[in-house]
Amino acid sequence: MAGAVAAAYTRASELAWADPARLHHHGRQSALFLDTARASLAAGIAAATGSSIGAEQVFFAPNMRLASLWAAQGFLGAPRFAASAIETLALIDGVSEAAPTLQILPVDERGAVIHPQRDDFGDPDSVVLAIQAANVEIGTRQDLKALSAAGFRLLVDASQSLGRIPVSTDRSVLLVATSDWGGPAGVVVIAVQAAARWSCPLPAVGGWIGGRADVPAVVAAATALELTLPELQTQSARQFALIDRLRVSIRAAIPDVAFAGDEQDRLPHILNCSILYVSGESLVIELDRRGYLVASGSACVADSDRASHVLAAIGGFTGGNLRISLPPDCSEDTIDSFVDTLVEVVAQLRQGAGL
Repeated sequence: MAGAVAAAYTRASELAWADPARLHHHGRQSALFLDTARASLAAGIAAATGSSIGAEQVFFAPNMRLASLWAAQGFLGAPRFAASAIETLALIDGVSEAAPTLQILPVDERGAVIHPQRDDFGDPDSVVLAIQAANVEIGTRQDLKALSAAGFRLLVDASQSLGRIPVSTDRSVLLVATSDWGGPAGVVVIAVQAAARWSCPLPAVGGWIGGRADVPAVVAAATALELTLPELQTQSARQFALIDRLRVSIRAAIPDVAFAGDEQDRLPHILNCSILYVSGESLVIELDRRGYLVASGSACVADSDRASHVLAAIGGFTGGNLRISLPPDCSEDTIDSFVDTLVEVVAQLRQGAGL
């Protein structure tokens, strides 16, 4: 977290430590902090999505799996759910717990969902599609407007997307972890569009579902969004160009590399590629030794040995996988230096494998 965000968290911890559900002075003080932060988050999300979301339509959960479960449980008159084959395991697990008959939708080779037809479900208004605004592993954006226009209601995982790309919230419920914009870990926002016909499934004091609110974390999340959102559009345009530079440089310098995801209709800051004849785990370890923190395998599990279900779903190569996301201060010099280091590491690993 940035210094100002950490300071907001510390100050809120000192002043808003009491249960906001209590009627005594300290409880009311905590409730005031929580309500103010909730209103700030609603305003920021409304601005980022071009929607009219009020404070009373913003809720909080401690992690994405519970957020997905509670969000799915809140849809009214929707007995059926569907999700694409490349959603995060947290989203799939949460929605599956609420809807055991979850239908899985296929994707094409770019990771774009093959849109279901109205006849596939009968009344599309009785179906909720659980879908990422853009896949966090390969970056491919989904056409949310077309899905909404077809009559489906949407449970949208906006991780890594909010503020970076347009995210339609029409007839939808939006999920996003506040750590995506520099807030603390342990807070997931559930933002509800009125047309989604949704009701919170559990008591939610100040919007916090299913327990006592972590007021300092919500305050820090709101502070981070206020600080970050004005810069995200400019930053995203710059990072889009940097990822293009990175892709072109890797293609030119390293043979036998397969890139995944749509190269244009994508998140601006993520690149996924598979480098043949080396292991993803070895790439991560060797690059870490040289000061570069990257990932491999599935984006939604920490185990780099676990093959990516996303790459498998799009028919991609799962070995030697490298997943890169750019930090806010990334520069062209950093990109060029990283490529030089990657060339060195790949040559070393391939030589060690006798290639």
